[in-house]
Amino acid sequence: MLACNWKIIWNTERDCLNKIFDINTTKNADLIVIQREFPSKKTSEILSILLKLDIPIIYDIDDLLLDVQPSHERFFYYKKISPYIKWVIKEVDLVTVSTISLKNELTPHTNRPILVNQNLVNYNLFFNTARPRGDKFNILISGTSTHQNDWTIIREPILEILKSYNDQVRIIFFGDTIKDFIRHKSVSIVKFEPNYNTYAAQLKSLNINIALTPLINNKFNQCKSNIKWLEYSAAGIPGVYSDIAPYNSCIIDKKNGLLAQNNPESWFFAIANLFNNQEKANEIIKNAQKEVLEKYSITNCADKYLLSIQNKLGHKKSVRNFSQTPPKYTFLSSVYSITDRILRVFNKF
Repeated sequence: MLACNWKIIWNTERDCLNKIFDINTTKNADLIVIQREFPSKKTSEILSILLKLDIPIIYDIDDLLLDVQPSHERFFYYKKISPYIKWVIKEVDLVTVSTISLKNELTPHTNRPILVNQNLVNYNLFFNTARPRGDKFNILISGTSTHQNDWTIIREPILEILKSYNDQVRIIFFGDTIKDFIRHKSVSIVKFEPNYNTYAAQLKSLNINIALTPLINNKFNQCKSNIKWLEYSAAGIPGVYSDIAPYNSCIIDKKNGLLAQNNPESWFFAIANLFNNQEKANEIIKNAQKEVLEKYSITNCADKYLLSIQNKLGHKKSVRNFSQTPPKYTFLSSVYSITDRILRVFNKF
């Protein structure tokens, strides 16, 4: 939106209890965008007011938060807020998602239009050239603690890579870490960076040779977008990705990335392939950067992105019946909330 000269006003962010929500500012908006887990008990009063305004409202979501796996560390939190997400998607003028799979999963919950707008990347922010091989071959694994289960896929192949190539390889965890590797001599840990601009700059500064993106094949992951391939490719980093929906829909194996089956042998050979073949790694990056710039960059695709939203909303005033009232906060919701808090404290130790 900024690329198309829209003025963006961030009225509130994650926790509206820590910020003053200026309803008067909102009343002057041409469009209201609600994102991800903002719908909740504590925001239900604000949302009720917004939904009664004569202003188009979009709910934007890029994860299947209505069907989080029980193994997810915030499972109980998302169970608690899911009734509020279901309420909102029944009332807004438009729901925007990043994948067809996510649209298909949300469709049974609303009769409102759902628009698939693929994720775009700020190509200029992330752009970097491919890294020449230094003293160490640096392998990146990036993500928060929510990826612990996904990382079980690569635990064994990483150990085998470290054994096979010994001091030639360094593993860099950007964010959380596989617990078995915390004190390993060939492992470095970089603190997660929440600021997007700083994250992009830090990613480019790490001198990464390849990145690994494993995902367990489940419904939640199948609805994810290909955002890591977009960012890594723009940053000149060839990657190995799980051969499931977010990535096999855009990656042609060995052309603009490597796809690995979720077994140790496939991951080991994919990593070794890039370790032993710098020319192939460079070719992959050349192809990936060309495709990302042409098909997924804000520079080339922002106008089309916003036009699709405008066409879907039309030029009519917002018409909402507001037939749905906010969900009631039940005893089960309280149980979810308490359980989530206990687990968050437990996971710190």
